[in-house]
Amino acid sequence: MATVIAKVKVMPTSPEVEKEALKETLKELVENNDAKCRGVSDEPLAFGLYTVFVMVEMEEKEGGMDPIEEAMNALENVESAEVVELSLV
Repeated sequence: MATVIAKVKVMPTSPEVEKEALKETLKELVENNDAKCRGVSDEPLAFGLYTVFVMVEMEEKEGGMDPIEEAMNALENVESAEVVELSLV
């Protein structure tokens, strides 16, 4: 099977969400879903808001990134999470 690399864009619920804690939570979530976290970064957006990007590496399988994306969206401090890039390696 092929390896999939995905870039997930995560928007926190507010600027008050602790950035480093959110990044650590996302990294743990990825690793608990049979995937590797290849990196977590953040970019300022506006008015104190920021976007977190998570690079995920996993084996190609049925359902793909859906379980990880759904788990990220279910987190308390996450407004939205969506896969913005996907490629096979």
